[in-house]
Amino acid sequence: MLTSFGQPWKTDRQEIIGSAGPSFLTGDVGGAVDQPTNTIRDINFKATRFSLGGGYNYFIRQDMSVVGQFTYNMLTAKDEFAANEARRNRNFDIRTHLMEVSAQYRYYFVKDKFGHTFKLRDASSMFFSQISAYAAIGVAGFYFNPKGRYSDNKFYALQPLGTEGQGLAGEPEKYKRIGIAIPFSIGAKYSLGERWGIGAELCIRKTFTDYIDDVSTVYYDNTAIETAYGEKAGFLADPNDGANPTWTGAGERRGGENLQDYYATFMFSVNYKLLKGNSFKPRF
Repeated sequence: MLTSFGQPWKTDRQEIIGSAGPSFLTGDVGGAVDQPTNTIRDINFKATRFSLGGGYNYFIRQDMSVVGQFTYNMLTAKDEFAANEARRNRNFDIRTHLMEVSAQYRYYFVKDKFGHTFKLRDASSMFFSQISAYAAIGVAGFYFNPKGRYSDNKFYALQPLGTEGQGLAGEPEKYKRIGIAIPFSIGAKYSLGERWGIGAELCIRKTFTDYIDDVSTVYYDNTAIETAYGEKAGFLADPNDGANPTWTGAGERRGGENLQDYYATFMFSVNYKLLKGNSFKPRF
């Protein structure tokens, strides 16, 4: 008995995803505009690094799916690249290894392609007939570990050093290196046939922490930081270039705690559909 092709997505509904692309961080360090906004306008492309990911996509309907993904993100931020003079004077050079697990709901406003596609039209319509597009939203959990460049040109973890006085008497505890984010995505895919496809996706994550780059509030008494955590902590808490040392004195503005950090990726993907059943055996 032949299997019906009426709803091929039901036998093609599982998909494996591999992806890679550039990563971006918008926080308190660096920035592309003179008046920092902590939005996508503040992305400085000189600080772009990379992300790698893998995932599993399951179609609920031809125009809806849920996708689970793991992503490794290298994020960097440098005051050296900032358009703002006060940020350049701070002289922070931060890198963060961020690992994320996420689940998202996708809605395909241009439906995904399933099964055999018979390309009987002209070349231009044939190309567009293979494209699908979607928007997505979900939830993500992530672990991050910001590190700062020390005078020996090596990077050291900043959270244990309490660079804003965290952990000292009367001060808040050190921030958690585990967080929650809300990812917002928009993407497109191009079908290369029954199983394979390629895609591109922009995903922006709203977080609920201001410490992905370790910078949030005001400068603490640097002598107290050195006494508690050592000379290295003192340097990494305030590596100013010396031109305007009073700008980084205790109580001066170090970051903007009213704006939470964002990170984003622009991922290029290869997609592979897992086919099941006997409907894909050759017919003669």
